[in-house]
Amino acid sequence: MSSRGTHGASELAVIERRLRTLQDAYYDHEKDDAVILEYLRTLAQARALAVREASAVFASPRLHLGCGDHRLEGWYNADILLGPAVDLLVDAPGGLPFPDDSLAFIHSEDLLEHVDLSGGTAILRECIRTLRPGGVMRVLTPDLRALVDRLYNRREPRHLGWCARHLSAEGPCESLNMHLRMDGEHRFVYDEEHLRALLEKTGFLVRAVRYNESPHPELRYLDLRDFGLNLFLEAVKPERAAV
Repeated sequence: MSSRGTHGASELAVIERRLRTLQDAYYDHEKDDAVILEYLRTLAQARALAVREASAVFASPRLHLGCGDHRLEGWYNADILLGPAVDLLVDAPGGLPFPDDSLAFIHSEDLLEHVDLSGGTAILRECIRTLRPGGVMRVLTPDLRALVDRLYNRREPRHLGWCARHLSAEGPCESLNMHLRMDGEHRFVYDEEHLRALLEKTGFLVRAVRYNESPHPELRYLDLRDFGLNLFLEAVKPERAAV
């Protein structure tokens, strides 16, 4: 590894530790907007360093689907509601405004659980339609199995404490219900088995990944949260077979 590469890896290691510290500060204490903003700035710093260190030219176009207030530079940032971070107004189950086989990457965090199962299925069909062969969709969404296990069965104090502070939930029953429903904002929560099967039925090849890690530099340092209650999957549109 070159001295520049070694230095870059060292910088990224420091940034990754800072990201984890900020995650813990958010999750274990009262909500602090300054912590959230610093996390977003640090995440952007990690992306910029990863871009600088990557030897390959980043593929595009890239779609950030369900962006909310989280803007990714170099991406089309799309959401159903207009906001400062939004480039495109999109009702994803109704269709994506891109031609077939046109997108290199799609990143979607905390979107699928906000639509019902039929809507989620429609979104995945649009994603595989618009991705080019070999294109990748990164999907992050709450994990039903982890929620039931860690909140309700194991009743882990850390997660129950977050629910008490942020959701005003008392005890495991309320905590689980609030996580699943989020005051009616959540419509369908997946476990890995079900989501993987749905992605594969849609035509994707699916692999599990970890927080902020990916074989593709374009998909690193995008993730907003990792508290042990989420799924991290990457779905690849197969290359076309040679005729």
